This record gives sequence, C-alpha cells and structure tokens, in this order.
Amino acid sequence: MTDPVQHDPVFSFDEALARIDDDRETFQMMIELFMEHSPKDLTDIRAALDAGNVVGVARASHRLKGAILQFCAPPALHACKELEESAKAGSLAHGEQLYVALEQEFHRLLAALHHVRDKGIAA
Repeated sequence: MTDPVQHDPVFSFDEALARIDDDRETFQMMIELFMEHSPKDLTDIRAALDAGNVVGVARASHRLKGAILQFCAPPALHACKELEESAKAGSLAHGEQLYVALEQEFHRLLAALHHVRDKGIAA
C-alpha cells in the first residue's frame, strides 16, 4: 500500500522511516518528542533574535536543525540552516526575514507530523 504522506513535499515519510529501519513505533516516538520539544527551540530563536544575540540564534537554530533533520524535511531544514549560518557569520541583518521563512516551514512540518500521528500512519 502506498502511503499518502509520501507525496507531501514538506517531508519524506518513506526516507525518514527508512533511516530508522522502518520502525514505526520509534517514528511515532520521534514525532511526539519533536512536537513536545521543538516549539521551545523556535521560541528560543525568536527571543535571541529579538535580543540581537547572534550566538543564541546560532545555538537554538542548530538544535532545531538537528531535530528537523531526522524527518527528511528539506524546506524546513533549508530555512533553519540559512538562519543558523547567518548567525554564525555574525549577521542578523536578514534575521527577521529568515526567521519568518523558518517559522512558516516549521509550522508546515508540524502540521504534516500531526497528520501522520493523528491518522496513525506511523503506528
């Protein structure tokens, strides 16, 4: 049976599942942990950005990037990576624009993961 989520451009269900040897129980746990912890990383990025704290933006972006990476989600990963790299370069000149893009992609990923969890696709 073909999974309906595999065509979703937000993330690759098949690739993410393959990375953990098709262990759907583990994938379900990964989703739960992401939903529980990653919003704090986004909040930390926002707070650091508001404070003009490039180190804080870089650190929180790096944490969030690691969490996003496990879901094979190129749009969110790219947005997070751009913000992290900008902060590591010591510049927040485009920080607000980069943050808005990240926030949008983050919420798209979160919605897709909610769909997978609520439909029981990962279980």
